[in-house]
Amino acid sequence: MALIPAIGQQWHKVQLAEKLSGRLQTESIIRQLLTGATSLDTVCNLVLALAGSEQELSAEAWDDGVMVTLFFSAYRLLFVKATQQELSQGEELIISIGSRLSQCVPSAALDAGQQQQLLLMQQLAQQLVTLRSQRRSHQRNMC
Repeated sequence: MALIPAIGQQWHKVQLAEKLSGRLQTESIIRQLLTGATSLDTVCNLVLALAGSEQELSAEAWDDGVMVTLFFSAYRLLFVKATQQELSQGEELIISIGSRLSQCVPSAALDAGQQQQLLLMQQLAQQLVTLRSQRRSHQRNMC
């Protein structure tokens, strides 16, 4: 009996992923990041897989605020994972795109909470760069 709602939920995620992909494809700063083997569609599906369980969002109510909220939900999970282990290419792209969303989204289109989410993603990206630099330095010192 749970099959029908599960299929409906997956369909909803596909619709949101298509809207997310369409919006991000319009940004040159995002397209520059996608030169590897992982496509934007794959990244968007991964964002929805990570964030979709937390979000009850409608594909009809799509705007930049929804995009920021989705990325922030996925970003939080991946930040924690990145502090403990390596990320896949798709996961790294979510971190990279999330930290650059503020350059793509006009702040006037967002509420205060979403603006705070953008700021947090930028700050967390800086912390991650610092952490990775410390790890590399520590590994070199051990050799």
